[in-house]
Amino acid sequence: MTTVRKNLIMTQDAPALLEPALHELWRYWQQLRTANSNSLPQKVALQIAGLRTVLPNIVLSEHVNADTVLIRLAGSAVEAMTNRTLSGVNLLDLTPPEQRTRIGKVYKNLFSMPCGFYISETIRIDDGKKFILSALVLPLADKKGVPCFTVGQYAVSRNGFEEASYQGGAVIEHRQIDQFGYIDIGHGTPS
Repeated sequence: MTTVRKNLIMTQDAPALLEPALHELWRYWQQLRTANSNSLPQKVALQIAGLRTVLPNIVLSEHVNADTVLIRLAGSAVEAMTNRTLSGVNLLDLTPPEQRTRIGKVYKNLFSMPCGFYISETIRIDDGKKFILSALVLPLADKKGVPCFTVGQYAVSRNGFEEASYQGGAVIEHRQIDQFGYIDIGHGTPS
């Protein structure tokens, strides 16, 4: 099954197709953008209080070069999901080998355009249960206005009839991408 990319345009309200758990980061990033005269928000503008309940699901990363996107901060829920400390880890090292090139290209696009990105995919954990892993990744600028950081939020939800909740530390098998696309924040989206 081929999933068609569906790009979005940044608006005040989060689109319905975006996992509801990701709406708070969407709104907060939009507030930062508005406060910065509709320019790319700077990382220094992030406030812990602004992220409220989603903080455990947040990852702040920095683009170092084409092969390195360092995780600078990872929330406790994200670290529980991966069963490891993530600060200082190259985000690209966490992707399945067959997806590394594509994910590297996504991050390159986030910084060169700049734009946001969202994805929702079905995952299966080692006990056979399936879940939906959704992510929203939005760019941030350094003090000079250069896009080189991202703030991302991750959400795991049940897939259909699964009764159990996701337990962190399970081995994750990526099954299929359900939806994905770039988010136009005023500079367009990659072709």
